[in-house]
Amino acid sequence: MPEEYFNERLKKQLNQILQGLGDSGKVKTVKTTNTIAHLTGLMKCFKIRTMPVLDAKTLVGVVSLVDVAKVLTPRNTKLPIEYLTQKGFDMTQLHNANKEMGKKTVGEVFDSILDFKPPVFLQTETLEDAIKQLIRRDENHRRNRTLVILDGVERVVGTLSYVDVLRIIRKGTGIDGFLNGRTANDILTSQVVTHTQIECLQDAMFTFDDGLFTHIPITTLQDGNIVIGIVDDVAVATLEHQLLFEDLCDYPLGQMMTKVSDKNTVEPNCPIKTLIGKFVDGHERPTAILVGDYEGEQFTMAGIISYVDIFRKLLEFIDGLNNQKPGNN
Repeated sequence: MPEEYFNERLKKQLNQILQGLGDSGKVKTVKTTNTIAHLTGLMKCFKIRTMPVLDAKTLVGVVSLVDVAKVLTPRNTKLPIEYLTQKGFDMTQLHNANKEMGKKTVGEVFDSILDFKPPVFLQTETLEDAIKQLIRRDENHRRNRTLVILDGVERVVGTLSYVDVLRIIRKGTGIDGFLNGRTANDILTSQVVTHTQIECLQDAMFTFDDGLFTHIPITTLQDGNIVIGIVDDVAVATLEHQLLFEDLCDYPLGQMMTKVSDKNTVEPNCPIKTLIGKFVDGHERPTAILVGDYEGEQFTMAGIISYVDIFRKLLEFIDGLNNQKPGNN
């Protein structure tokens, strides 16, 4: 049987591409009546970043790791315990607040989020349409990183995340010109919003507030391109807890950032296929990667690439293939 080319796969329905849609063992959901402790337990055990929420059998919304982090801050290495102790914060307050929060129901805690229209997608729609929906923003100006897949009677049969799609792209046949012929330099965004290492948590919260950004590169100087780290929306949401804000609002971004490393950076000549590996192969699964060059340990940023950039450029590449005249292949 001849191997299927990627531009043909784009036109296929999801239920013809994804294995196991509707398998009750693979579809994880929570009910509005489940507790927050139950929700976080499922997300941790099954490494789920976006959880569909049902009222009876009807999908009413989704809850993400960012949403959870804002209401249930964990006592772990993500918290600057020493900094909080110096501020005189009593950690037992947080422990008790989290304990009480764990007893509340998903419907109680996330009622405002569940008012939003969930990012749904029918299993009979095509992979191309799914990619386009992951690119666009919804009516609430949010970009959804995971789609909830429904069957013909609006039953949840699975989910499709940007990571799932990147894995499909990486294995694509007939797009070697994109995967190995194009580089990070061909698709990066050079105009990037940055913060300095001495700016603080509340500055990052303000930047993330409009939903336009998921990562902020941290520089040594204002308007500089020497980047020493990156802060993502999950890290900021983890510290947004109402009990912590007054003590952490001035917490320097230089202390909470993830330092630049091989995990979150690539050189401009990095092939797209290798770049995709940065998004999908590690535990962190970032939504953006920094592009630049190292001189010793100093990283000079040329730009940033999100999964959305990859999706857009891929669709442009496929359009170019489809528009080629016969005999020019």
